[in-house]
Parts: sequence; C-alpha cells; structure tokens
Amino acid sequence: MFVSFCMRPKNGFPRIVQAGNASVRVYRVAHKSTATGWAYIVAWHTAQGRKPAQFADESEAMEEARLKAAQLNAGRVEGASMSIGDRDELQAARKMADKMPLVAAMEEWKKARDLTGGQLIAAAEAWKARNASRFKRIKVADAIDAFIKAKERAGKQGERTYRAKLSPLNRSFPDQYLDTISGPALTAYLEQFQDGVTRNDLRKRAVALWRWAQKSNYLPREVALEIEQTERADEQETEIGILNAETFARILEFVRANHPQHLAAVVLAGFCGIRSDEIHGKRKDRSIRQTWEDIHLEERFIRVTVAKKNTPAWRFVPVCDSAVEWLLLCPDRTGEVCEAGAMEKVRLILRDAGFKIPKNCLRHSYITYRVTVTGGNKPQVATEAGNSVAEIDRRYRCPVTKAEGEAWFAVKPATATAGEVIPMRKAAS
Repeated sequence: MFVSFCMRPKNGFPRIVQAGNASVRVYRVAHKSTATGWAYIVAWHTAQGRKPAQFADESEAMEEARLKAAQLNAGRVEGASMSIGDRDELQAARKMADKMPLVAAMEEWKKARDLTGGQLIAAAEAWKARNASRFKRIKVADAIDAFIKAKERAGKQGERTYRAKLSPLNRSFPDQYLDTISGPALTAYLEQFQDGVTRNDLRKRAVALWRWAQKSNYLPREVALEIEQTERADEQETEIGILNAETFARILEFVRANHPQHLAAVVLAGFCGIRSDEIHGKRKDRSIRQTWEDIHLEERFIRVTVAKKNTPAWRFVPVCDSAVEWLLLCPDRTGEVCEAGAMEKVRLILRDAGFKIPKNCLRHSYITYRVTVTGGNKPQVATEAGNSVAEIDRRYRCPVTKAEGEAWFAVKPATATAGEVIPMRKAAS
C-alpha cells in the first residue's frame, strides 16, 4: 500500500502520514528527559476518540505512524487501538505458541483448564509422573500369571491363594493393559459383587496384584495405585456355627466307634481349637502334619507342629482332662496324629451320618466356649488359637453361658478302656 508523507513548511512538524483515506500525525515537542531534548507524539483518531503514543526516537515514531495509518485504512480499528505494550504481549504470545496458531493454542489451553477445574499445572505434573516414567506395560492376564509365579517362587501358595480370586478381574478386563484401568472402572468391577466379604476379598487380592506390578516396574512408581482408590465394602455379620456339648459327645463316640483313625483329629479341633490345616496338613504339602511328639499329655499342653504362617510359630495350646481321656483312646500314638486331609474326610463322613456340621464349627465352638470358661479372657484365647482378639469377635465367638462352656470341656468318653489317665505334674516346690 502506498503511504505518503505531508509536512508543514515551518519546522517539518506535525508530519502527516497518509494511507488512502486514513491519516496519522506525528508531533514534535520539547522534552527534558530525552537525549535529543525532543519527544515525538503519534496521534490518530478511532471510534473511541483520539489516541496518542509517545516516542523518544523519531524513526520509531514514524514507523508507528505508518503502521497505524495502514491499519486504519484497512479498517482494522481494533488493531490500530492497541498500545505498544499490547502489541508486544501479542508478539510474545505468538512466539510461545511456536508453530501452533495462537487462537488454536488458546482454545486448547481453555479446554484443558476447564477439564482440570483450574488445576492445569497440577494435572500436567500428575500426567507427567504417570506417563514420563519408564515402565513395562503388561496385560491383566499376563500380570496375573507372572504374579502367581512370583509368589510360588517365594515359597507361597500363589496358585491356591490368588488364581480363583483374580480370575473375575481377568474376565472383566480381557486383553487390557494394567496401567489403563481406572479407579472408577475398578469400582464398577467390584460393585458387581453384592456380598461384602466376597467383594473385600477380591479387592484384597487385586491390591496385592497392583502393588506387585508397581514394584516389578509394570506400573509407574510415583503415582497412587488406582485399585487403592476403591472403597472397601461393609460386611454383613455372618452367622457363626457352633455345636453344643451333647452333639459334640455324639460325634466323638461315633468317630471312635466307626472311624477311630480320625479320633485324634476331631479331639484336637474341638478341645484345642487347632486349625484343620495345622492338624492334617496344608494342601500344598500334606506330609507336614501335627505329630504325637508335640502332644504332651502329662503336662497338659500341645505345641502346634505346623503353626499357620504369621501366627506364633511355637504356639502352645492347653489340653483339658477330657481331651486327655479321648486322646488315650486313639489306636496309635506315634508319628502324625492323622492321615492327610483327615478333617475334610471327617466332615463328609459326619454329613453322611446325618450330623449338621456348620463350616469350621469345631474351632468356632472351641473359641466360643474357651472365652467363656476363662472369664472372657479373649487375649489369652487369641494366643492359644493363634489369631487376634479382633478376629475372635468378628468371626469366631458366639454368646454362650459359662455353664455351656464348662459342659463342652467336660465331655468325656462313655467308657475309657485304652491307656491310663496321666496326672498333671505338680510344680516343684
């Protein structure tokens, strides 16, 4: 565009810069603070009125006048109304946007700001922590397999403990990478299980899987695990099944008469509260079972041969007089007290014989009645049973009278013909 200059003859000012029908004037005024003693005022008119801009250098003033005249002539009134500071900011913004158009950059910024509720920097830092750290991606099915193998190599029961509890997770997220599963998705997965105990059990195994994956560099280490953002469910109180003394007496007599090889296992479960796995061996290794060597009838205590892991390894359980009499009736008191898996076989035998046998009822009965006869000494019973007071209240104990507790531990054989009752040793004076 052609821009012309018109000057007044006296001293050359004001100079008029013309662009089409638009004109801009440049004035020179005395100014003490400039090096030349002069200042140059660029003035133009917009719809908002007269706009001035001051410069110390004449060439800069003339350059600004040419730009304003061209903008006014092109109809860009808003651009002509911009100050030098506004224009500098615009140029800086364009530089920061790099090759991206400025408007597109601003649209992207606004959308990101809206999505993060104004916490754009915090969200960006979290994204960087999750995506910038190096980790190996792994699919759910492969992660489960690798996790279980790692447990097995560590000597733990990975297959038995985790496979069944992680299979629903695998079915819910088939062919999906572990790091892509969000907390809300995991919450929806867990909510399909209505029973609180089941849901919490599945969540517990999933938490173990996620933590292992993070330690094994299959998930970023700097971020919170999505599975831990899910909530535990409230667990409804489950009915604790116990037997009364009369039923226990009939069971003992029935086993003694028909399956004497299982009598010791029933006595240890009902009178001493020893776990089935501790009596007849864990599924992983049935060869390790309770031994007669660790049953001290004279001193009236049992050392649990294979105490459950994470319970006292040298747990001692008291043996009542009734238990001594029943154990003396056992046909063989050497080696292991029973055959592998004996308590599982006893459960089936008793059911076939018409006995109603709630799950784990002998241990539940022992703990229930033992708490009563000890005057409510739950810490003592927890130590003997190899668990905690919280677990006793939550899973094992029913309210019974002291008389019912005493009746349980007073169940003796109808006749005692094998062996002799060994008296407890008196403490040395």
